[in-house]
Amino acid sequence: MSQKTILSQHVEAWTKKDVYYWLTEVINIDKNYAEKLYDADVSGEELVWYQRDDLLDLGIKHGPAVKIINQLEELKQHYNPDSASPEHSQTQHEEGTSKEIKEKSKRKSKQKMNSNKGTTTNNRQKSMDIIANTQTADSQPTFQERKCKKTFSHSTSKETELRESGDPKTLVINANSKTAKEKSTRRPEQHSCSLCPFDQSSASHRYIQNYTLPPETGPDNLIDPVHEYKFMGRTDDITVMKRKFNKEVFRFSAGCMNSRTNGTIHFGLADSKSSEYTHGEIIGVSIDKKDTIIDHFNQGIKSHFEEHTDEAKACIRQPRFVEVLCSDSTLSGKYVIEVDVVPSHSIVHGKLFNIQILDEDNQWKKSKGKSLFIRDGAATRDVYKIGNPKDLHDELTRIKDHINVLDKRRKEAENRPERKGTSNQGGKLKNLLTYGESRLGHYDYYIIVTNKSHPEQLQHLQFMTTLKLFCVLDFDPNSAVNGSCQRYKDVRIANLHTPYQFNGDPGTVASNLNLYKQTSWVFCNGREDIKSELDRPLQPSKWLIQKAGEVQSMILFLCNPYTLPRGRFLVIFLLLSTVEAMNDPIFDTFMSFYKNLGGTENILSICTSDPSFQKWRDFIQVRCEHDITQWSIYDLELSEINGTILKLGQNKENAQKLLPSTEGSTVILQKKDEDLMTSLDILCENECENQFDESSAEFEDFKIKTESEFYRGGKVKWWNFYFSEQPAAKPFIKRDKHSKLENSIRSQTKYNKGTCVMFNLFHHPGCGGTTMAMHVMWNLRKEFRCAVLKDNTVSKEEVAKHVSHLIKCEKSENSLKTPVLLLVEETEETENTQVLKRLLMTISGETGTTVIIINCIRTRSRKDGNKSVDQSEFITAALSDKEKCAFEMKLKELQEIKSFTTENFYSFMIMKSNFDHQYVTNVATNILKDFRVSESKQTRLFSILALVNSYVAEPAISRSLCEEFLGIKNALWGRESVLEKMEPYACLLIEYEAEEYGFKAIRFVHEHLATECVKQLQEKHNCSRADTVLDILQCDAFFKTFAGKNVFVQSIKSMLITRQRKTEGDERDTLFSRLIEDIRLGDDGLNKIQEIFISASKRFDKDFTIPQALARHFYLNEKNFAEARKWANSAKAIKENSYTVDTVGQVAKSELKHNLHKKQERNPQSTAADLREYLGLASTATNAFRRAQILANTEDALETEEELHRKLSPHNISGYMGEIDTAMTVFDIIKTLPLFENSDSMKDHYIQSFLKANLPCANIPVSNNKVNNEFIAVLQDYESFLTSLKSQVKEAFDFLEMYFTYMKEKDNMRDIKTRKRISEHYQYYISLFCTSAEDKEKEKKQTPVLSSHMEIEQCRMFLEENRADTFPRLLQILEDRKETVEMIAEKYSFIHEKSSTKTTKDKTNHLLAHILLKLIKPKSKTAKYLDDLIKLLNDILQDVGTHHQYPEPFYLAILLLWPGKKVNSTGIKMYVDKIRSLAKKHLFRTKSTTAHFFLGTNDGIQRLVPKASLEKSVRNVGDRNILWQTKEIFKDRVIKSKLRRVCGTIEQGEVFTEFQTHRIPLRPAFLNEVRSGHSTEKVFFYIGFAMDGPLAYNIQYEDER
Repeated sequence: MSQKTILSQHVEAWTKKDVYYWLTEVINIDKNYAEKLYDADVSGEELVWYQRDDLLDLGIKHGPAVKIINQLEELKQHYNPDSASPEHSQTQHEEGTSKEIKEKSKRKSKQKMNSNKGTTTNNRQKSMDIIANTQTADSQPTFQERKCKKTFSHSTSKETELRESGDPKTLVINANSKTAKEKSTRRPEQHSCSLCPFDQSSASHRYIQNYTLPPETGPDNLIDPVHEYKFMGRTDDITVMKRKFNKEVFRFSAGCMNSRTNGTIHFGLADSKSSEYTHGEIIGVSIDKKDTIIDHFNQGIKSHFEEHTDEAKACIRQPRFVEVLCSDSTLSGKYVIEVDVVPSHSIVHGKLFNIQILDEDNQWKKSKGKSLFIRDGAATRDVYKIGNPKDLHDELTRIKDHINVLDKRRKEAENRPERKGTSNQGGKLKNLLTYGESRLGHYDYYIIVTNKSHPEQLQHLQFMTTLKLFCVLDFDPNSAVNGSCQRYKDVRIANLHTPYQFNGDPGTVASNLNLYKQTSWVFCNGREDIKSELDRPLQPSKWLIQKAGEVQSMILFLCNPYTLPRGRFLVIFLLLSTVEAMNDPIFDTFMSFYKNLGGTENILSICTSDPSFQKWRDFIQVRCEHDITQWSIYDLELSEINGTILKLGQNKENAQKLLPSTEGSTVILQKKDEDLMTSLDILCENECENQFDESSAEFEDFKIKTESEFYRGGKVKWWNFYFSEQPAAKPFIKRDKHSKLENSIRSQTKYNKGTCVMFNLFHHPGCGGTTMAMHVMWNLRKEFRCAVLKDNTVSKEEVAKHVSHLIKCEKSENSLKTPVLLLVEETEETENTQVLKRLLMTISGETGTTVIIINCIRTRSRKDGNKSVDQSEFITAALSDKEKCAFEMKLKELQEIKSFTTENFYSFMIMKSNFDHQYVTNVATNILKDFRVSESKQTRLFSILALVNSYVAEPAISRSLCEEFLGIKNALWGRESVLEKMEPYACLLIEYEAEEYGFKAIRFVHEHLATECVKQLQEKHNCSRADTVLDILQCDAFFKTFAGKNVFVQSIKSMLITRQRKTEGDERDTLFSRLIEDIRLGDDGLNKIQEIFISASKRFDKDFTIPQALARHFYLNEKNFAEARKWANSAKAIKENSYTVDTVGQVAKSELKHNLHKKQERNPQSTAADLREYLGLASTATNAFRRAQILANTEDALETEEELHRKLSPHNISGYMGEIDTAMTVFDIIKTLPLFENSDSMKDHYIQSFLKANLPCANIPVSNNKVNNEFIAVLQDYESFLTSLKSQVKEAFDFLEMYFTYMKEKDNMRDIKTRKRISEHYQYYISLFCTSAEDKEKEKKQTPVLSSHMEIEQCRMFLEENRADTFPRLLQILEDRKETVEMIAEKYSFIHEKSSTKTTKDKTNHLLAHILLKLIKPKSKTAKYLDDLIKLLNDILQDVGTHHQYPEPFYLAILLLWPGKKVNSTGIKMYVDKIRSLAKKHLFRTKSTTAHFFLGTNDGIQRLVPKASLEKSVRNVGDRNILWQTKEIFKDRVIKSKLRRVCGTIEQGEVFTEFQTHRIPLRPAFLNEVRSGHSTEKVFFYIGFAMDGPLAYNIQYEDER
């Protein structure tokens, strides 16, 4: 093919060679496919009729075929938008030919420019470039063609040349031919903007810089305004500017008034004189004071329109300042100034307006004569400028004669009625938002996508606070400061996010960002208020490259059914600004939703004006070939939209809520306050009131449904109590303990002010314990501020923070506080609530408020309440006579209501029968009489639901999971429900809202029925527990991606792994879960358990906890160590981490201790064979424990699913504990060997020397006999292992010392027991290996002249004995050994000066000792100056470089080089990054460190404030911890005066402060100080220095100050 090819603009005129050229060179189709069409003799005439299937028949693959057809359709639509056939296309062309010829000369230069656009490799753009260039230089683009040009960028992948051809229908495309001049003058394609609505108050309209407005126009129908553009960019002198403005405005106005046409003159647009810009390009004018322009304008009307001042004022509108945005949606600071002219017939008829103008060339003096301006085409002409008197006379005569005609036309035009149909958009909006219902509620969530707002629109955005927003995707970079986000945050809580934060595991993302709990406000194009490169707003072209991928990934997350079930959420595109081009990021976002949701059925577009909607609709129609009118609102004002939605939202979620206050008063619970307390469900004083018209049928239906669900087995709702208090209603049943509990709670407010009291309410499952607690709370809602803890997984620190906020709502600092009543539901676990109680105790004391916790605890056995310091009640599954009577009466009342079917009220009937087991048995027997588990999916699902409800405390099996299993399709109409499908077993099931998880779920109506069904299924229907578990594990449908999958998986693992616990501490009653224990007791139980765990291991192939649990059972319970080893190694094979490897060690250690114990029972005297066995097991255990230590310091934090099934120390120290424990056992074994005579006083010394590796095993002077020789032979075989124990154990002790020094103290029983155990082992270690004082003195006398080496060793011994030989032990000097600091510093100085081989450890300890000395005793003679300390630091840093593997040198660098006065802090960011990365290896990623120093207000070394000095007034460790956690310690004036408060930002839960161009990261010291949701905000805080880097303390958000 030749490089030069002539193509007709009409496809049907192409030859088959033209078709081949177009395929290969223009749209880049593979030549093999092009040749198939060429060989088939396909010319343009045939090509236009081709469909995709025709191409597939030729052997062209699906992808190229679709591409060819789409490109072909674009060609046909571009030039023949209305054509249906080639014949029609030809006719259309012929009709337009004459007009094209007439416009040839006018369009020639513009056409040439349009043909020389920039290049790109995009095929779609290339194709459209060819389309654009098929117009010859003597043709004028039609309106449709111009619209297409705005849509697509006119560019090609090759340089092309356009030359005129003899045939006006053809063009010549010459590849690779363009002059340098043409390349340099080429301008990028520009987009157009919509004009500001004429003569309307449309302050929300904005223009976009460098976009264009339509061409200037002349008079047409007199109503459509003419437009004139003025640059106004050639001067910054305001005096010149305002004079120029008046001159141009009044000449234009006079021209419009004399021509009787509406018009608008625009200032700040490129005019014909602006050669560097495109005509009509939006530039903008910089105006500091708008009043100057307006005042001068108003003053100028009289001087210009001397005779017709009043008429001019009536016709000329005030200047309108339209903001100009940059293309990245930020404010440019410029305006387009517009003045509208409306020459109404009643004002101007019969008049001509001569005006007096100022002469710009004559220093703005009045011109000699007046001017008569008229509109002549697109220009304004002064008739009096006609030089020829005769021509002037004729023109004036013509104008005067024509004025009556114009007046008549103007009057007719004004009287012409506007064509505006009645679209009933208000009703349409209601239907779209509610899916045809009467109020909001059909959709679980709404997603709003919005763009730039205007200040005047903000007052009409209250409806956003009414909708239940999942997230808002905001393209306004200023929104957080002065836009819709800022207005929303005035009323509600929103977490400010970026699209990138939605990457990752869906469950983790939802948890981190607080999705489902608080609104996520996502800035999709940066933020102006955060000065970060990552948050910089971008122009559309750059946004497409840098941000579009992140936004698309986020939308994929949002549209995933796992996140939001399809059909249960609505996406609203709220276009507050007109979308001017298809490259606008919000349009790309629409397309992402369109693709992921499969169309527009769940997408609503709201536009603030009809022109804005027309443009938006056209863009979508061009791209999608889909009309969105049906799903769009565009005829309503924003105020009307706001009012309509607010009215729809008048329900419980948005009604005004009231809280009780002091002395019977009431305050309003603000929505923002409620949003902040995400962990609490607040019970208001006016709960349920004013939600319905209670005389309506809707309310009656709601009441019947709510009551029926409760009596069937649904969880009680506040509505149930509300209904029982209505006139003529019967009271709610009260258990006997109700009044006692209620009175006890009331009494606490009289006698216990400012404290926290807890009532433990133990109750059997299904006996109404929680219902009674809620009933008590309902009765006390006007005396207490009541709340229910919604989610027990929330940290207790955060819950305490929310309770504190509830106390302070609408209260001043010193006002009396209303008592708080908090309901907590636990599942056989009270320790967490005790932690909460201690936290609330501090808050109570601080505020003087009584806080009462009702702790509802599910239990299966009677608790001894006398053991608890808290008041306890026990609700049993047994009714008193009084309660029986109450239930009998209630049954009669229910039977009288025709709408109720009391036979199905199983939950109520179980209680009414006094939990009669026979009743439960009869119900289960009746329902299961024809049960066949293998017959259907329904019976299988029923057995699974029964098992899960029987063994999981709070089961939540999602409805979507059940639908998936049963094969119910997600049809919009005629959909069969799960309960309908589950007949005849549905009467035992209930559907409910699992609010904590955000989905609908299915469960049994009562646990007793579930348990009985499980029993009968095993005994009577050959459906055992083990078989049902295996059925679950082997069914793929349960483990696909859907809403609730993770919750279901957690339930299954809980059934398999979660063990039963005793009431106190962490001791467990069983080694296995209740389900596994029950299976073990059955036939072939152990084999079944193994089969289950093997199957579970295959299903959860990455979860090591299952084989690990079985290994634990074998070695702890069965003492079958062979099987235990097998399963422990199986767990290790799944994942080698510190926990699985530790289990291998625990098996060996347990076997060692078990064998020792058995031997001692039979014969206390061990043999050499026993010793070999013991040492072999000890060696195996120790190797495993050492490996566990290595893994614990390198592995990532545990997966969430693993944490669900074990209570773990945040860092796994069991490897260290196991090694120490094993070593102590070995030391005992070696020490008790009968190697020496009892009278040998040196026997302990020999053993000590051997274990220190100072005495070889062969040289031990043992008694010479056969037994001893055998022992020695065994010891020699294990000599290397035994001699390494002492040093390894010392390292383990050092590590644990560091662990408990650097980490925050926990006063829980586990840490206390662990530290006590370590202390006991350490004392034993010291007694074994440290020489007594007498021995040292004896040695000293034997060597009176000590060498330097011995002095150094003596210094080291002193430091070890005084617990100052390691970095963490030195830090402890700040707390309890200040008096020894001077001596310690001297010893380190001696080592530093005398030792020839100083290690990095020696140097860092030496520097730290002197820092401590300078802080504790600054006047000591031994203390060093700051400069000397920095020299020591530089020496260390130079030695270690940046690749040192321990954090101590970098910790010292942060202490001494943190930014401050006269401090060279250049490398501080590097040191912070280094210490944080090292901390992940050597410290503990999941356990919080504590700061030993704080940044103070002083300069120099004294700016380091030791933590111990802040705590000196607090003696009790427990009180001290609470003071830090509650931030009370920072309220002390003395402490505040010592510490420096700095500002920064918080992003992704991490704090940053600025230093020069660096952002230094800090970790929040207490996570409860950081609002959940990972919102990006400005904050203020104190800085503490910990071993894993700087920490932020007492974090305060900017909006809290």
